Amino acid sequence: MDDLLNHQVELLLGGYTNQWVKNGGKCGVCGDPWNAKVPRAHEYGGTFGQGVIVRQYTVGSVITIRVELTASHFGYFTFSVCPEYKNVTQECLDKNILKNTRSQDGLVYSDIRFYPRDGSKVYEMKYKLPKMQCSHCVLQWRYIAGNNWGMCPNGTEQVGCGPQEEFRACADIAIGKLSEEAPITTTSTTVTEGIPESEETYSPISAIVIAVVSFLLVSLIFFLLYFHYYQIGGRIKNWIKPPEDNQEFAPQPPPRVKRSQNRIDL
Repeated sequence: MDDLLNHQVELLLGGYTNQWVKNGGKCGVCGDPWNAKVPRAHEYGGTFGQGVIVRQYTVGSVITIRVELTASHFGYFTFSVCPEYKNVTQECLDKNILKNTRSQDGLVYSDIRFYPRDGSKVYEMKYKLPKMQCSHCVLQWRYIAGNNWGMCPNGTEQVGCGPQEEFRACADIAIGKLSEEAPITTTSTTVTEGIPESEETYSPISAIVIAVVSFLLVSLIFFLLYFHYYQIGGRIKNWIKPPEDNQEFAPQPPPRVKRSQNRIDL
């Protein structure tokens, strides 16, 4: 079971038709179809519901949640917690909905909803945990889409109203003190979405040191290249230079001798 891989990354409750036509809108709390065999695959006791606690938090803390959205269907995210990990119900989850601590530009602030408006990407959110303590509880992610045409509460019709597709996923966490019998791990599980990760820290001193060392290395490389090619250039110049004459003195023209004129008088 430890090496079991979970390739079911959609978790869309069996699809729109299965959710709304066959099951009347009912859903498995962790993304499985409502009409699946109990225990469902992603719930406690199911194939992938192994009860491994992946994070421990303090009561009422603000946590970072990241969700990778591979296909945007508009709509919104919500997050909630239930301490009854062996028998999680949607009613229990709805009593402990996490609070959204960040507003979104251009959108009316919602204290529970996050609207993914930037297409497919990794969304990072800040949510506040409820003031409750549990040694083993279930964190639920819900993504209620908004790209289907339907009837609005005021009687009009438009995209985003009426029944919509829905996606869900769960992670096992602890809030407060862990119980001794609860399984603990330091590695992430195969839960597809919504597992918070620790934030990275930034050190300006380290960045300066790296920049200086990089500059010195680049300068040294350029100097060696210049020295190398300068020496080769000098050698090539000497090779193509025409040979010089080895004579010490330039040749001198022979001395001019005045020709004598002899006359014979008869």
